[in-house]
Amino acid sequence: MYSPSTIASLLPFLSVVLAQPLQTRDAPQFIITSLGATFPEPGPFGDESVDSSVSIAVTYPDPASTSSGTLDTTCRVGWPSGTNPGPTAWTPCANPALQFRLPTDGWTSTRNFRVELWETLTADGAGLDGTQLLKSNPGNPSDPDTYMFCVQRGKFNPLTCNLTGPFGTSARTVVIPASEGSTRPN
Repeated sequence: MYSPSTIASLLPFLSVVLAQPLQTRDAPQFIITSLGATFPEPGPFGDESVDSSVSIAVTYPDPASTSSGTLDTTCRVGWPSGTNPGPTAWTPCANPALQFRLPTDGWTSTRNFRVELWETLTADGAGLDGTQLLKSNPGNPSDPDTYMFCVQRGKFNPLTCNLTGPFGTSARTVVIPASEGSTRPN
């Protein structure tokens, strides 16, 4: 055990150590900067015979950067007319180092689905994983997962969704924290 005099002699050094700024490092994250989706809209005024798709633009960590640099790419999945949109397998983005999917355990409907991203960082398959639920919930805009605005624009048109409100207002992004993994999730 330390004597009171030893502790007293260390106090001036403790204040110097505590005064040193902590080295901060940005936590890795994916940022969906835009989303566009088109889905069939059933009913007498909708259009069920459309090709469906989900497209996103993503900013993600640059593994070669030493100063928290980022890269940008786009990702897209689609379903031909007559196919119900639903969960997807892993799909390469325009830059194949980044992949995305709409996982089975996160798909509820075309207005409520989960997006998962995986960035391969090393040759052995290790990388970054991030996932976020995206919903359209016009009845409760304070819901923290409400990111999409979906609307059917007139008779005989498909349902379209994006990250902005009506008439292009309320532009937003979706920030998804990323965690390190040794392999891509199945």
